[in-house]
Amino acid sequence: MLNHPSITKILWFTNLAIAATAFTIPHNKRCTRSICNPLFQQSEETVADTVTTNTPQKPLWMKCINAVVPSKVTALNEAVAMVANVSREEANNLIEMGAVWAKMDLLTDDDVLDQYYGSDYSANIQYADFPSGWGAGNDGLNVREDEEEESLDDYIERQMSLRYRRILTPSTIEPGTDIRVYPHPRRFPSCYEFADQNRLLYEDTTFVVVDKPPMLPTQPEPSNYEECCPGCVNLLMGPFTTIEGEPVQRPLICHRVDSCVGGCVVLSKDGNGQKVFTDLQRQRKIKKLYKAVTTEPVPLGMHVHWMWKPLVARGQVGGTACQFVSHIPPISRKKAKSWIRCVLEVVECKPISIDENAGHGYNPGDKQHYQSTIRLVTGRKHQVRAQLASLGCPLIRDTLYEPIAGLTLEKLEEEASEEVMDEAMTRVRVPTEPIGLQAHAILFAGVKAKAGTPWWGKGEAVDGVSTASKAATITEKTDPYADYTTTASGMKYLIIKEGEGAAPSAGSTVKAHYTGWLDGFDSQKKFDSSRTQGRPLTFKVGTGQVIRGWDESFSTMKVGERRKIILPSRLGYGDRGAGNIIPGGATLYFDVELLDIF
Repeated sequence: MLNHPSITKILWFTNLAIAATAFTIPHNKRCTRSICNPLFQQSEETVADTVTTNTPQKPLWMKCINAVVPSKVTALNEAVAMVANVSREEANNLIEMGAVWAKMDLLTDDDVLDQYYGSDYSANIQYADFPSGWGAGNDGLNVREDEEEESLDDYIERQMSLRYRRILTPSTIEPGTDIRVYPHPRRFPSCYEFADQNRLLYEDTTFVVVDKPPMLPTQPEPSNYEECCPGCVNLLMGPFTTIEGEPVQRPLICHRVDSCVGGCVVLSKDGNGQKVFTDLQRQRKIKKLYKAVTTEPVPLGMHVHWMWKPLVARGQVGGTACQFVSHIPPISRKKAKSWIRCVLEVVECKPISIDENAGHGYNPGDKQHYQSTIRLVTGRKHQVRAQLASLGCPLIRDTLYEPIAGLTLEKLEEEASEEVMDEAMTRVRVPTEPIGLQAHAILFAGVKAKAGTPWWGKGEAVDGVSTASKAATITEKTDPYADYTTTASGMKYLIIKEGEGAAPSAGSTVKAHYTGWLDGFDSQKKFDSSRTQGRPLTFKVGTGQVIRGWDESFSTMKVGERRKIILPSRLGYGDRGAGNIIPGGATLYFDVELLDIF
């Protein structure tokens, strides 16, 4: 079984890897500091050299300059021009793009609650999202044994950095104010694909659903407030109006989709819509379908994996850029509180061909590709990407997860696997091209929306062979239970010994043998067996004395019949589980035999 202490190993060795330093820059090294004074103007190139010594070279858009507005300077564009060594016109462009931040003396509770979109849209200063990871505690999880203790000065600098907020309009500014300037904002040209009105999938008085192009963030970058999903939707698809007929200054994001993933994104015209969507998510009343492309066939059926909760906390710093999962459930309900359950269902996996001349720049080579349709049951950070990679089926072009394909958290208990995982982590990189994943469709509160054709094409059959016949072949290879019969409730069963006696009616008392497993038949996770105990179980069929799956199965069996049954959690113990033995959401595997009817 997986114990919590073993998780800390992953933080120890992955923080040493290139990935951890390449994608998470410590707060005290993110920006450089200079005095905004004509007599002391340090060049950005010199500043950059002082930061990147002994660290991987940061891209240009990550470089920023901290400065203090000197006395007698009250125009923001003048201060920015001095800091960034640009013209006032260029300074105005940086301000309007959202590449300039100012430090506030005090953040009130209202400021914090209003950090994304303020209610006063006429204000010269508004919040946007803080850079990823800012403002979050690390709970000690990213501290390595060989890491130096954070000094008081470093701590103060990191805390002070939390008080910056973005200035979006050329305005006046008080001398002595700390400002932060990104001279080279990160650009996202794919945002202008929203000029195609076909990308507007749905609109009503509350919600807007769009087909987000890949390589566009759903939220603003620290250096760019405009070129993101809400900014470009508002600019190129608006104007929108609320139910009261008021103009929408900028739609609000309801959920996140990775930058390298295209497809359905839901925005709200007001804060109430955001709250409604969040409540629906919490109640699991939002249905999402994804299309995924891999070079290995993905096993069909429900997949339940586990993520270590502290590593996926919003804003968490340190740890891995990618998310590892465990295939072994926590050993108790108490320990499960430190884990996040991830559930998805692969409903189809079929071979497809990808046209390398379609303009997407991807070369499929001679590898067979497979397109899977995935029903997302829970929504976690990188969930589809992490779960498929753990199954040995990483998405094409996903350079963050391809190196760790087939690696899971439980392998940390194998000392020989640590070296393999450590080496793999040195090769992970944030994707710079669209990956083989699309948020294909979404359904909630009467809203239905489906994205257009993904970048890899329509997923056509290979070499003229029908998709249906090819898919059947793949099903046989990927689904070990393809020979089982599936009932309307979702139960699967296979008769391994025919019965010749009578079938029980509702309320009949039966005697039966059984053996139950988690994680598949004959696995090491056998949780109960009447055969081992030598005592058959007696109960009344169809009266609710046993789980729903048993009532359904035994009501259709004959005396002497033996069958294997697979029960989804809704036919077993549901999301609550059973004691410390069966975790919530578990699929159950039983070998049952009807011995007699009384």
